[in-house]
Amino acid sequence: MIRVLPDLLVRATGCTAERAATFAADLDGACTRYGINATPARLAQFLAQLVVESGALRYVREIADGSAYEGRADLGNTEPGDGPLYRGRGLIQTTGRTNYRALRNRLRATMGPTVPDFEADPTQLERPNWAAWSAAYYWDMRRLNDEADADTEAACIRIGRAVNRGNASSSRPANHEAERISAWRRARAALADAKQAPAPIVDRSTRAQAAPQPETPAAPAQESAMPIPAFVAAALPMLVESIPKLGRLFGSGSEVAERNVKAAELAVQIVQQATGAPNAQAAAEAIKADPAALQTAAQAIEARWFELAEAGGGGIDGARKADLARSADGLRGLLASHSFWIALALLPLVYIVVLSIIGVVGTATWSDDVRASIAGLIVGTIVGGLMGYYFGQTTSRNRSSA
Repeated sequence: MIRVLPDLLVRATGCTAERAATFAADLDGACTRYGINATPARLAQFLAQLVVESGALRYVREIADGSAYEGRADLGNTEPGDGPLYRGRGLIQTTGRTNYRALRNRLRATMGPTVPDFEADPTQLERPNWAAWSAAYYWDMRRLNDEADADTEAACIRIGRAVNRGNASSSRPANHEAERISAWRRARAALADAKQAPAPIVDRSTRAQAAPQPETPAAPAQESAMPIPAFVAAALPMLVESIPKLGRLFGSGSEVAERNVKAAELAVQIVQQATGAPNAQAAAEAIKADPAALQTAAQAIEARWFELAEAGGGGIDGARKADLARSADGLRGLLASHSFWIALALLPLVYIVVLSIIGVVGTATWSDDVRASIAGLIVGTIVGGLMGYYFGQTTSRNRSSA
């Protein structure tokens, strides 16, 4: 049996020493109960999924407010307020009233009445012990030890899809599949160095000890249970702290990331690529520790600033947000604006058309109908578009977001 100790968690998951100390004892007990730490292969796969699902043990509650689950009958959310009340919690997110109730019933069947009533008090799943036990229970319920025994990258992919898509055989990749594989390799290497002899595999699962119970709907695929990837949510506040300009898009960090997921993911990706870090957390740590890495990352963010704003808002709205952020840089920000140069290129066309129509330039003879059509089309489109862009009157979307 491999003991899940704090130092192993730090090496295997990259979590902080504080988070490792918080979860080690409970993860050790839960993994022992379900045979997850019976072999390095099983434990490495389990810890790899926790890295992505909980941001390396940082999060035990879904960052989004859960309103997306309101009224979801398939989750048992039939009462007003059930969506936010039963949003994802635990190291592998339990989501929905039905699944909170099922978790309570099945853990009580094997552990006794001391198990809290998660349906009555969902926040109990945020406590380290139940966050750990709920994750191990989910692993056992999905029979993921069987998948993990293969000890291959293909097994990691199947497990990731079982956790994230709800089906190990899904043709769709799990969210952040490459991160899961990277985390598995790290955990596998850490366990290879642990030099702990595995004990014989003993079936300690609830299936072996509890009477069969009616199946309840499985938790939804983690794509909906975790709108913001945990590793992004974990790294983003550190990036905002190190690169203040990102605060113009994300405010204080994780709380804003939930309404700007695409831009948050892109920001993390840009910094990771710029620093050459193997994962998001390593990238965030690199720019905090190394001024040269910080400068490189900041330059990469600057170079793709328009793309970042576009990812967050999209279309005109995204471009307007980018220009608004640049406005704080004065003339330098204006000259860096794509929209400024586009406007500068288009406005002369207006003057040329007007001068041509009134005969100041060119030799073309214009009929009154043609003059009116061209003037209305060119001048109206360009001037109207630019005015709408800069003053937020082109679309109702701009008016509501200005």
